[in-house]
Parts: sequence; structure tokens; C-alpha cells
Amino acid sequence: MAARRGAFIALEGVDRAGKSTQGRRLVEALRAAGHRAELLCFPERSTEIGRLLGAYLGKEKSLEDHTVHLLFSANRWEHV
Repeated sequence: MAARRGAFIALEGVDRAGKSTQGRRLVEALRAAGHRAELLCFPERSTEIGRLLGAYLGKEKSLEDHTVHLLFSANRWEHV
């Protein structure tokens, strides 16, 4: 018998729309119902790449669009 696969739920929206709050609430509700759940938030600002992205998103640093795309990808790979 094949192992059961889980669900991947993505919340998208503009900055400060409440995605993290809703994500935390969803994880809490899933866990309360007996499911395993994990919350991942990107960019992960605790890494050097994440801090650079945070500075870009906070308009403290200017970066070329292709560079930003690659940094977001690298930030996700850091989590792996």
C-alpha cells in the first residue's frame, strides 16, 4: 500500500495582508484536529540571503529584478 500524501497549502497576498497570522491559525486548528502541520514563511529572514531580501522589501536596498528572483529561490533552497 502506498503511503498517504499530505497537503501543501499556500497562502498568497500582498505584504501586511495577514498571511502569517492566518497560517498560524490554520496550523493550530490542524494540530488541534490531530493532524501534523508545519508553517513555513518566506522569505526566511534569519539567513544572510533572507536579511538581504528583507532590506529589499523594506526599500532599504535596491536590487535588479532578476537578482531578487534568484535570491528568493536561494532562500527557499536554504530551508531544504
